[in-house]
Amino acid sequence: MTIIYRSVKGSNLDATEVDNNFHDVDDRIQAIEDNPPEPLNISNMTVVGTQWTIYLEDATVFGPFTLPQANFRPSVVATIDEDTDGIYAPVLADANGYKRYAGSSDLTVLMPLNADVAYPIDSEITFRQAGDGAIIFDTATAGPTLNGIVGFLNRTGVGGATVTLKKVATDEWDLIGLLAEDVTA
Repeated sequence: MTIIYRSVKGSNLDATEVDNNFHDVDDRIQAIEDNPPEPLNISNMTVVGTQWTIYLEDATVFGPFTLPQANFRPSVVATIDEDTDGIYAPVLADANGYKRYAGSSDLTVLMPLNADVAYPIDSEITFRQAGDGAIIFDTATAGPTLNGIVGFLNRTGVGGATVTLKKVATDEWDLIGLLAEDVTA
């Protein structure tokens, strides 16, 4: 049976034509319900890095889609020896690391210029004062900016203080953590 369209016929449909249209549609729906079509299944999926691709049985490909991922921060714990002559110059391998200093005398951490040590932006280095010696954050040369906290010094103030330096731009670092209060102001 063929569906009759009013726009094709050019006039209103009579009752028999309307019934035949409904009957035709009902027959087609019943045929689908009785014999559902086989679904097009996924044959396989691949993930390369953060790229996910889906392959169907008929060779249709969807993707690649970028998978979300957490920002990986490895837990690299290292100790800074007291025999550093009071100076520590971070190296590229310190990126996203955790440094503990248990010395009794102060330690100055000299942040290098990007031209000397090119940390990627968003790198972090965390320092913990594990002994009596404070950790002082400074720059090796003019150029790197250390963004401390107003009313505080760029140094730890007490044993157990932890400070993270986060690279936010080329030659610019934010200091986050327990800094010593500036009592001279």
